[in-house]
Amino acid sequence: MDKMRLLVALHYIRTCFRWGLFSVITGLLCGCLGGAFCLFIQWSNEIRADHTWLLFLLPVAGLLIVRLYRMFGIEEDRGADLIFDSVRTTEDIPFQVIIVSFLSTIFTHLFGGSAGRVGVAMQMGGGISALLSRRVGLSDKDRSLFVMCGMAGLITALFGTPLMATFLAMEVVSLGVIYYAALLPCLVTSLTTYFVTRFLGLAPMQFTIHELPKLNGVSFMKVAVLGVACAVVSMLFCGFMMFVSSTLKKKVPNQYVRVLIGSGLIILLTLLVGNQTYNGSSAALLEQAIVYGEAHPWDFLLKLIFTGITLQSGYKGGGVYPALIIGATFGCWFGPLIGMDASLAAGIGMVAVFCGSVNCPIASILFAAEVFGSDHLLLFAIAAAISFVFSGYLTIFPGQEFIYSKLRMEYKNSGLREDE
Repeated sequence: MDKMRLLVALHYIRTCFRWGLFSVITGLLCGCLGGAFCLFIQWSNEIRADHTWLLFLLPVAGLLIVRLYRMFGIEEDRGADLIFDSVRTTEDIPFQVIIVSFLSTIFTHLFGGSAGRVGVAMQMGGGISALLSRRVGLSDKDRSLFVMCGMAGLITALFGTPLMATFLAMEVVSLGVIYYAALLPCLVTSLTTYFVTRFLGLAPMQFTIHELPKLNGVSFMKVAVLGVACAVVSMLFCGFMMFVSSTLKKKVPNQYVRVLIGSGLIILLTLLVGNQTYNGSSAALLEQAIVYGEAHPWDFLLKLIFTGITLQSGYKGGGVYPALIIGATFGCWFGPLIGMDASLAAGIGMVAVFCGSVNCPIASILFAAEVFGSDHLLLFAIAAAISFVFSGYLTIFPGQEFIYSKLRMEYKNSGLREDE
């Protein structure tokens, strides 16, 4: 018995040491790649802000993106769905995905497409970790776990939030299932990436909200109302993305023509708006809403429309960061209507729409804690939980698998209860 316990203990020690070593290496690679990615995204938006005429080259950038994918043998870009399938089925991730997704996202931001970066970051992180796992000869199951480490690492590089990144990688693949085996390696990867990006001079996303209400029934009710409203906004965002995708693919099967139509619509909308506030990452909108408590009633809707057209017509990036901006600007406008401080409502709206769009409540609550601190975290948690339930089964990730119902302790598709 003592010998058996010793062998088991040695097995756990060996496994932890191996995963710790691989996770640190992955974190170093993700920190360097993610740091470069962030800097290029920032540079792209600054260049476009100084040279607004680059917007009129958006059609050329779109054609180049489509050509890049075909040149590298990727006829159909599956985005984050490829990473999800790799975790669930051990499907391999081609290395060229890292190259084309990196370049395509830079082109999208540089020439005025409205997009984020998290979806592409998942691809790049999963791709770099899959490559490393092949090099060291890991098994298929270990490789799937390693892909989640890469996802967590790149997300950490973007936001500087290692806890959120860890649980997002564990939660986002299959709703109702958290891959706890990935907790330690993903956390080690995220922390390693965090320190690398800090060394490179990238600051984490952090805001301070000064006007915090008393925790009582009134504040809880206001947050609950905001949570329901944010669930509706997240459904609108996800639904619009699905509508544009299905409409364009059905009406315009040719990818080159599709991207030209999308670029034409973005240029037209920009000219009608009169500025490029909703092009690129639109980071200024987020800061304006949370720090200064200022947002126009139409900001969230225009960002939603710009992003849906951009991503579904063939440009690359992701919908997570736009979801943050949509939530913050909506909360900033809607909050004062129900008697909430605009900055607080912007922060809660950001977290709630994020949760409703990606269906990851634990990651969302941890995100709130890392970005805004633990003061009044309960308010963020209430809004995230309500948005999670009321947003239904819409998602910005088409490949996200819903295993369990949001309303009952049963499998969503089969109707079988857990104890049957």
